Amino acid sequence: MNLNILTYLLYLPIISFIMLRIGWVFYINGYHYLIHLFRGDTSAAQHTNKMLLIGYYFVNIGFAVFSISEWETIDTIQALIQSLTLALGRMIFLLSILHYNNLFWLQFIVKYTSQKQ
Repeated sequence: MNLNILTYLLYLPIISFIMLRIGWVFYINGYHYLIHLFRGDTSAAQHTNKMLLIGYYFVNIGFAVFSISEWETIDTIQALIQSLTLALGRMIFLLSILHYNNLFWLQFIVKYTSQKQ
């Protein structure tokens, strides 16, 4: 019995919730961090924050769709749970790497540009 459709029906709402919730938390809290980095320039912080959110959604939607296309046929409940947890774990791991990568580069860019001035 092919359980791929059931796995997709479980995966998509879970990953959508995770992506939307985490994205919104990053967006709200990241704004204050960006204001600090941009030394009170609210316009630059707001525009950067919106661009980061859009990029975040594009990368995560693409990765979620790509990960579904890589799944093999799922025949048992054990394989369903294994595929689901592996895909969710990869996505959460990717989110954490992207988050810390963004923090590092934003801090680096702001320090570099402030030293030039």
